Formats: sequence, C-alpha cells, structure tokens
Amino acid sequence: MLPSGEQPTPTFLMPVKGAQPNSFNFQCSRRDCLSEDLHSFELSIAMAYGTNHSYPAPNNVEEQPAPAVIDDDAVAALDVAARSPRMDNDILSSAPARDIRSSASELIEMLEDIDLQKMLRKQGLIGRFTGAAVEARLGFELASHRVADVFRQLSRAAQAGGRIRGILDRTRLELIDEQARLAGVIGDAKKLLISRSSGSDLALVARFERRLANIMAIEAANTLTIQQIELSAGVLASLLDRFTDIETLLLPLWQRNALAIIHGEAITPRSSVVTAFLDAHSNLIGFLKKVRQE
Repeated sequence: MLPSGEQPTPTFLMPVKGAQPNSFNFQCSRRDCLSEDLHSFELSIAMAYGTNHSYPAPNNVEEQPAPAVIDDDAVAALDVAARSPRMDNDILSSAPARDIRSSASELIEMLEDIDLQKMLRKQGLIGRFTGAAVEARLGFELASHRVADVFRQLSRAAQAGGRIRGILDRTRLELIDEQARLAGVIGDAKKLLISRSSGSDLALVARFERRLANIMAIEAANTLTIQQIELSAGVLASLLDRFTDIETLLLPLWQRNALAIIHGEAITPRSSVVTAFLDAHSNLIGFLKKVRQE
C-alpha cells in the first residue's frame, strides 16, 4: 500500500539492451504496474514490424526506471503499427463481373438477330433458282461463326473472373488477419493512453491520439472492405457457375444443331433438326439473360 496521497509511478516504453533490430522491448519500473499491458503492446508492435522473435515477459527482464509520459517513441510505435499490407492492383483495375455481363449482352443481341425461319422460307424452288437459298445459308453460317467469336470474348472475361476471384479470397483472409492484429494494437494503445496522458506533453498526446484514430479508421475501413469482397466474390462465383453451364452444355448443343442446319438438305420448318435447333437457341438466350441480370 502507498502512503495516503501518493500516486503509483506509471510506466513507459524503454528500449532494452540486446533487443532485436526493428523490435521493441519494454519494462515496468514496478512489477505490479501495467506490466501485462506493456508486454501485450510490445507484442503488437512486434507484429507491426513483421518480426517473429520471442520476447521475454516483463518479469524476466532487468527493471529500469521509466518516465511516466508519452514521448516520440510511443507515437513512432503507432506509426509502425498503422502500416498495412498493400492490396493487389488487379482488384482495383478490373471489373470481371461487368465484363462477363457485357459479353453476355453482346452475345444475346447477336443470337436474337438470327432468324432461322426467314432462312428456311428462302429454301424453296424460287429461292434455289435465284440464288437466295444459298445466300440465306451463307448468312446463317456467318452468324454462327460470329457467335463463336463473341463467345471467345465471354470466355476470356470468365477466365479473368476466375483469377480475380482467387485474389479476392486471398485478400479477404489477409484482411481478417490484419483486423485481429489491429484490434490488439488499438486495445493496448488505449490502455497506454489512459495510463500515461497525465503529465505528458499535450502536443505529443494529441499526436498519439491522432495516430490511434488513424488506426481505428483503417480497422473500420477494413470491415467494410471485407463485406464488399464477400459480396463481390459471391456474385462472381454465381456468374462463373452459369458460364460453366453455357460452356460445357448449352453452347456446344447450339453449335451442333446449327451445324446440322448448315449442312442439311431438304430442311423444312417442321423437321426435327429445326425443332432441336430452336429449342437449343431459346435455352441459350434464356441462360445468357440470367447472366446479364446476375
């Protein structure tokens, strides 16, 4: 117990002889005075430097007298703790979901311009005599090739989307780890601010508080970023799943039926080849519209 009216001696950050480079070791002038807070803050700052050294507990180090004020070293420690890993530039410079929707819209417009019934009407005797039948078949064949070209564009957008999705997943995990680190730094810094503000230079205290506010702002921004990444990754996953259905089933089915139309003879509007193509054509357009609306 201290005599009446005497205040306990607060502690401060002090370097220890033999400390590892780019790390901080702290001790308390009294073992019963904030030793656990200082050691916790030490570990948080060590994490800010990215070091993996083992740090002795305050009870295991030689005690040294420490001033009970906030100084430049405390502010510098928070500056180090505020450093966050950089985000991948690809997340900021690309929008694969938008590119996938755009390519899907272009493909829908092209498919809707294909009029099989009009081509079949020109396959009669007059059309064969005037050459309109051949012209109509060539137009249908060219339209089929253009569909394949636009689909390759959609495929490239989907490949980019798959790569970005991997980056989003990795970034989300990194930010979650970063949030845990920042939470520890914020908690320790608040405790130290309370214990050392009295008697400290007001300008240094204000600088310390600003640094702490900056770290808290980063933590809040990270929370929103994680939520947005989860939303974007979910939308992208749904788009890529629909693209897989188009790539593996719907488009190959459409192409095979289109090939049967191009090379078929004596095709009539009621033939099974025409019915199969129209069904595949309708299904492909319908699925692409779902992609556009995703």
